[in-house]
Amino acid sequence: MNSASCAATFPEARPWWRLDLKADYRVSIVVVTYREDCCPDNRKDFEVRFGSSLLDNGNTNPSCAAISSDLVANSVTYSCSDRMGQHVNVLISGFFKVLLLCEVEVYESDFFTQSFLKIAFDSTADLTDPSVKDNVLKKLKSALALRGITNVTLSWSQTPEKAVIQNQHENG
Repeated sequence: MNSASCAATFPEARPWWRLDLKADYRVSIVVVTYREDCCPDNRKDFEVRFGSSLLDNGNTNPSCAAISSDLVANSVTYSCSDRMGQHVNVLISGFFKVLLLCEVEVYESDFFTQSFLKIAFDSTADLTDPSVKDNVLKKLKSALALRGITNVTLSWSQTPEKAVIQNQHENG
């Protein structure tokens, strides 16, 4: 990212930036994106801290990770080990330092949890027809929404195939 979409502190001792999530969340991952177009010297001695304390502006919360060497990548993923907290702090150690940040992403532990559901369709509809296939997903999403499940993405893990399965009653 270039400087047009980034923030920077003034040169100071131990500059920091904090995100207040407004409530405690179980966070597993924090992704920090730094400037890629300048200042590689300012991409070392970073630390991400996460917790609920505001002591020293939140900079005493437990550390998710510390980067002491120069970063090659401009985006780094830090693991917070499913810790509970409200404040995410990014800080840089030392005197006369500038903190340059372009983006901070915070992911709850549940964000990475996926559920898989296998459904057998008892239908004469041709699920190999793309319009029928998409319509089934729309109907399923609507049925889930009626039950309060709205934060879902539905997709086919395999392309539906035509299968002829005789009803057990026909064989009896």
